[in-house]
Amino acid sequence: MTSDKTAQAVDNGGEQKLSKRNLWSFSLGAIGRDMGYTLFNTYLFAYIIFTKSLDAGQFVAINAIIIGSRIFDAINDPIMGTIIENTRTRFGKYKPWILAGAVCCSAVIIAAFSTSIDGGGFVAYLAVIYLLFSITYTMNDISYYSMLPSLSKVAASRNRLTSMTNLFAGGGAAIMSFLVPLLTAGALATSLFGNAPHAYGITALFAAAMFISFQLLTVFGVKEKPLPPLASDGSGKIGLKKMFGIIKKNDQLLWVALVSLIFNIGGNLALALPSTYIYFEFGYNGLLLTLFNVLFGIVGATTLITFPTIAKRFSRKKLLFSAIIGLLTGYSLILLFGIVFPSSQPVLKFVMMMIGNIFNGYGQTVFLLILTVSLLNTVEYNEWKTGDRNESIIFSIRPFMLKMGSALTQLGIALIFLIIGVTEFTNKISGIENTITDSTLKMESINAVTNSVPDGKKIALLVCMTLIPAVLMTCAYLLYKRKYKIDEKMYVEMLKDIKQKVEN
Repeated sequence: MTSDKTAQAVDNGGEQKLSKRNLWSFSLGAIGRDMGYTLFNTYLFAYIIFTKSLDAGQFVAINAIIIGSRIFDAINDPIMGTIIENTRTRFGKYKPWILAGAVCCSAVIIAAFSTSIDGGGFVAYLAVIYLLFSITYTMNDISYYSMLPSLSKVAASRNRLTSMTNLFAGGGAAIMSFLVPLLTAGALATSLFGNAPHAYGITALFAAAMFISFQLLTVFGVKEKPLPPLASDGSGKIGLKKMFGIIKKNDQLLWVALVSLIFNIGGNLALALPSTYIYFEFGYNGLLLTLFNVLFGIVGATTLITFPTIAKRFSRKKLLFSAIIGLLTGYSLILLFGIVFPSSQPVLKFVMMMIGNIFNGYGQTVFLLILTVSLLNTVEYNEWKTGDRNESIIFSIRPFMLKMGSALTQLGIALIFLIIGVTEFTNKISGIENTITDSTLKMESINAVTNSVPDGKKIALLVCMTLIPAVLMTCAYLLYKRKYKIDEKMYVEMLKDIKQKVEN
């Protein structure tokens, strides 16, 4: 009974407060989602290059499929947002799509990591898998995050919900970032599962189960406000033309989208490239990649927990400035330590690079949180300008830019790998993984491959995973600073104006 009263409570501005039930039911759902997404989006490429033998043509074809699928996925996001915006069911506007997307996408994730097909057949199989993932994950992703701004307009509650959701999403991503390298590369993976392909299959089953389980918490736990029915004549429905009109008129949404795109490309490169560099520089041991991410994850989680408190004391612009300083410091230290310390001192070199990654954990987390809050605020900006909120359409821009950024990141990784010549060595590792069963001989053979990588190639990877993200993050920061105008003061004024219009 107490929680029901809380759910109906309102703040001094007349806006409904966020209930504890909705806070926890919604934010906890992010754990499983990001476990599944991180496995597929971050580690599918690693699964491919370290378990499949690919010639140059097949490597190019696979990257073309990944890039094309992610672009299609991004284009599909606003369309899915329009479908959700027109949805009215007894279970609400979002929940049917959240559940259907979670179940279907989980099946696709299992299929992606559970095939022995190789060569040209695998290229064709991957094309189908990526198309299905694009459709099913979009169903879940758009509906889940579109629900977020509908749960509260209160700034403090919204900051808390955003922070909690990102905390648990980051937790889900961190779980997979720690487990996947540990369980799929090195002596432990060999002793537990026999080889990397089998290890990836078991990991996919686990991630899929978590995806569905945590999304069920959201589906059955969140209480939505009743929605007004659509007009019987269909006049309230939103078509594609109107959808593009809504996006085009919201200038602040467009600027946040562009900043997010640049941020995602930089962040993705900084997260994707270290795995190959670490395996080549320090040895084929997933534990090393897990350790490299530990301090990043701890600092990121701490930042997420404390964000609602620090957001009350400092403006978003000040916090964003601290974020870019943190990122530039982190990238600079990793590059410096990677070049200055010789390979003959691997432990010291690795520890110092881990310390540099601490700054990235803070900077990337704060930057992401501010972009999320900024995107949320464009919903009220849209309502302030047009009288309509259109949460699903506006929030479809978030995954749109995430996936476009992911596509461009994959293009960058493919070019980097081709220019540096990474597949020459990953193909050898893949062949060893699939043919040698003796664990000791397997690790000796793989270490012989990684030891044969020239220092110049390793330094080239190091430069790409630090210098390119540093430039992109700086561009994103400068663009946000100059073009985004919805600060804390303007947001409060918008809410007052919206309330007056409703009352009048």
